[in-house]
Amino acid sequence: MPFQLSFDLRHKYKSSDDGITVEANLQRGDLFVVADAKIDCGAEVCLFSREIGERLGIEIESGLPKILGTLTGDFLGYGHELTIKTLGFEFQSIVYFSEFENLPRNFLGRNGWLRLVRLAIIDYDEELYLSLYNDQI
Repeated sequence: MPFQLSFDLRHKYKSSDDGITVEANLQRGDLFVVADAKIDCGAEVCLFSREIGERLGIEIESGLPKILGTLTGDFLGYGHELTIKTLGFEFQSIVYFSEFENLPRNFLGRNGWLRLVRLAIIDYDEELYLSLYNDQI
């Protein structure tokens, strides 16, 4: 049985990139930072580098601590509420920042991003389709 979906946005990406990368604008008060982030359906939370949090004036360790597991081991991330803008969509979210410096990638994960949007990916065509979760279908 076929299903039909509709989305507000179609975005082309490059399959030559390591993963699906989008621009994320993180804002806290009057401060904002623009960074590349990978869409990661396996990531539990949105995770950004410590340096990005510090550029937003955040005391990283004052946030909600969470142990984050990876293939190479566990580390602490600290969650902070802020505004995140991606592909023209904007919402309040909890974003985690790494306890360590030099995190090599930023991630848009399930809690904080994926559960707030409707997403379809057609990787062969290098396209993703996106709408806010609460928008009419």
